[in-house]
Amino acid sequence: MTYHYQGRERGLKPHPYCAECGLIKNLSSEKPRKIGFYINIITSLKEDFRMAQAQIRLMALDMEKLDFEDDYSMDRHQQEELFIEIVQKYSKVPDWALRRFF
Repeated sequence: MTYHYQGRERGLKPHPYCAECGLIKNLSSEKPRKIGFYINIITSLKEDFRMAQAQIRLMALDMEKLDFEDDYSMDRHQQEELFIEIVQKYSKVPDWALRRFF
């Protein structure tokens, strides 16, 4: 990744990367959130949209499978979009009800 200093190119700037897969760590200010944040959203919507405990568990399992807390491959926007897809896969919660928490 090249970087510039005082208008001149200064070569490659070292970035932290995953030693296993080689993905470069996201250095933006939008750090990924923990799964607990998203589980809390689901549980707060549970009664309004009549979600069963089994649905909530399936949503949590899908988030765990996708490595939701991975700092190297996931940023907050990607997490939010995946979260909405996962919740709507198992229940009929509209976008606006989920996006108001972000």
